[in-house]
Amino acid sequence: MECYNSSCLAPTTGTAPQTFAAALQFFAATQCLIPDNLIADPEVNDFNTYDIIIVGAGTAGSVLANRLSAIEEWNILLIEAGDDEPVEAKIPGMDKGMFRSKYDWNYITSNNGISNAANINGSINWPRGKMIGGSSNINAMIYIQGSDQDFQTWYDAGNEEWSVKEIRRCFKKAESFQDQKLLKNRRIARHYGSDGPLVVNTCNSTLRNITDRVLAAWDDIGIRNVDDLNVANLMGSGITRVTTANGVRQSHSRAYLYPILERKNLKIMKNCLVTKILIDDNGDIKEARGVEVQHGSDSIKIYASKEVIISAGAINSPQILMLSGIGPKEHLISKNISVIVDSPMVGKNLQDHCIIPVTIFSDGPSEPSKADKQFDTMKYLYNRTGSLAQISIGDILAFYSARRNAKSPDYQSHFSFMWKNSSTITEALTRRFRYKDEVANPLIRLNKEHALYMLLFNVLHPHSKGNISLSTNDPNDHPLIYPNYFSDPRDLESAATGLRILTQVLKTRPFREVGAFLGRMEWPACDGFELNSREYWKCVCLNMVLTVYHPVGTCMMGKDPQTSVVSSRLKVHGVDSLRVIDASIIPNITSGNTNAPVTAVGERGAELVLEDYNQVSS
Repeated sequence: MECYNSSCLAPTTGTAPQTFAAALQFFAATQCLIPDNLIADPEVNDFNTYDIIIVGAGTAGSVLANRLSAIEEWNILLIEAGDDEPVEAKIPGMDKGMFRSKYDWNYITSNNGISNAANINGSINWPRGKMIGGSSNINAMIYIQGSDQDFQTWYDAGNEEWSVKEIRRCFKKAESFQDQKLLKNRRIARHYGSDGPLVVNTCNSTLRNITDRVLAAWDDIGIRNVDDLNVANLMGSGITRVTTANGVRQSHSRAYLYPILERKNLKIMKNCLVTKILIDDNGDIKEARGVEVQHGSDSIKIYASKEVIISAGAINSPQILMLSGIGPKEHLISKNISVIVDSPMVGKNLQDHCIIPVTIFSDGPSEPSKADKQFDTMKYLYNRTGSLAQISIGDILAFYSARRNAKSPDYQSHFSFMWKNSSTITEALTRRFRYKDEVANPLIRLNKEHALYMLLFNVLHPHSKGNISLSTNDPNDHPLIYPNYFSDPRDLESAATGLRILTQVLKTRPFREVGAFLGRMEWPACDGFELNSREYWKCVCLNMVLTVYHPVGTCMMGKDPQTSVVSSRLKVHGVDSLRVIDASIIPNITSGNTNAPVTAVGERGAELVLEDYNQVSS
């Protein structure tokens, strides 16, 4: 049995000691959380050469490091801007504790003067993981693969390496499906992989009586309950699969990196910011030769004999390309950056799933007492059960469409529950959502006497596109993020339709039984519209939109260098020996949460690299 060691070097955000203090005292002589072995800092010197350099140890980067270092004669260097993951990253119920911490890039969107008027400074938080494992250590752990139609769209655009069959195979390659009950269903068992690195399972929710009520209501309005959403091609509602096992988050660092740390041909650099790609420019031939890395006050150059792979995510990957002279010509010139390749789509085509909160108040229980919370913490420390062992958002989802006989969804709803007189509602509305007092205070007052069933609605395939651009030519400065939610009026009309379908749950017996009613999202521009009308919802969408944390598309793949950034083999147009492999290459956003699709991107990307060097994929 492991024991608590107060002198251990487990990194923490600071929230864990506050939450666990009493329980840790009680369990000092018994079992508690023990950190994984921290990744040792390797000796990497100026002008060192590796076969392949991977920039970013997040979801895709972790997959790549695992698969490529399996070739024993290749020396792989993985570079991460962040540190080891903290203790909180292991605990499913503590994901929100890492927001706005040193383990988050702390991005905030730029005010475009049109949307988000009800948010502080017209901006919203865009959390991104800055640690080993990246956003797989900060996300909600929801495992949604996307629909067949999503991937067929990629293939139909000329990306021949990305057929539905190939992508489905890559999902199975990654997965270790462990829900023993569902494995008895042959159709479900055939759908998932069984011996991959990434554990896929189901939570044992402590809120099942509440989530069952929502599921029953969704079923009553025609969003039929299904055994498994991925198997149902994301049509219906149900309990979602998650990347947890035995009460512990199964991040990509845990799944793909920790098991291979003993490989002598893999080096991992932490707390190192890649500031630019080193590119030889010989006129018509341009070739990536390595990277420039900032480590504290030092700057070193490291070289790659085969290639450099950027896996820094949908925000950082285009930023690195532009800082290296690859991007829209006029934009680079405006930042005093020498243009190596005029690539107009770098940073463009930004797509994200945005959410609109549907605030349904009802009769309901009050928040557990402080003593109950402490006991719940003790349960987690003792045997990894209780509320901390489950994802912090509700583990149910709904996917649906307004189209008759639709085969794939147009809308999604997450679910989040807040107890009556919740101690966390103010923090959620003002700090995480950045709502102004005019929006937050009326909802907080309603919560004093009512529980909150929050349905988090999003349009799955928005027409609106945003962009990432440089604020300066300093790699330490955050880029400008313009999501441009609802800039295309078709999205407003579609959202109004989807929201009106979703609010039909108020008429169902499960919601009538608890006296449910729709709480108004108050804002001067919206107050004149009838509650739950199309115009009301369009106003709410434009002024109060939030993110579900699914940015993709900013280095999209395609054939034409004028309309894409990388080829279907993920090679950067115009530069040899340089690839991008992460969420940014996705040309059209998938249906649902994106961590699973990015895993498949990492798996398929690794295969393409191995194929190009005549190596056999494992």
